[in-house]
Amino acid sequence: MTTLSVFVLGVLIGCSNVPPKPTTPPAQNPPSQTQAPQLQEPQTNQPQSSPGTQNKIKIYLIAVEDNGKSGEKLDTGDSVVPVERNIKETTAPLRAALEELLSLKEKDYGQSGLYNPLYRSNLKVEQVRILSGKAEIYLTGTLSLGGEMDNPRVKAQLEKTASQFSSVKDLQIYLNGKTLDEALSLKG
Repeated sequence: MTTLSVFVLGVLIGCSNVPPKPTTPPAQNPPSQTQAPQLQEPQTNQPQSSPGTQNKIKIYLIAVEDNGKSGEKLDTGDSVVPVERNIKETTAPLRAALEELLSLKEKDYGQSGLYNPLYRSNLKVEQVRILSGKAEIYLTGTLSLGGEMDNPRVKAQLEKTASQFSSVKDLQIYLNGKTLDEALSLKG
């Protein structure tokens, strides 16, 4: 064997005794038992949920003086506009959609220019019942509006948010034991 061959063979044998460099996986913190799991944004336009559950809903906000350009036209000259939101998976999406709408406490919805006339109200969903396509929604709390123009806006927000579901054919909303129309008539 030539000196070069012995040298190359020695290098190869010497290299084979070198243990591979250990790789350590990134540290994984176990989820806290008090921390709720976070939903990730789906990569498709379709909701990624199990049968009987839903994790995308729509809430409805107002495009003021839009005259029906962005959504369904209201008598006020505004439009009621759907906004898609992610929620935790649930078998009660109607209740979850209403709770999502009522949880918004900002007058304007981000940079969208959409108005939320419910932002000053302190309302809670007490009960939701659906029987043979008729939904009955019971809200409790304080309704605080910015003027008479907000009455039809609030009605449209709540009714459109509730009626987006195919299981809802008819709808009645109650606020503190009164129908929504009665409650809003007191706010005029």
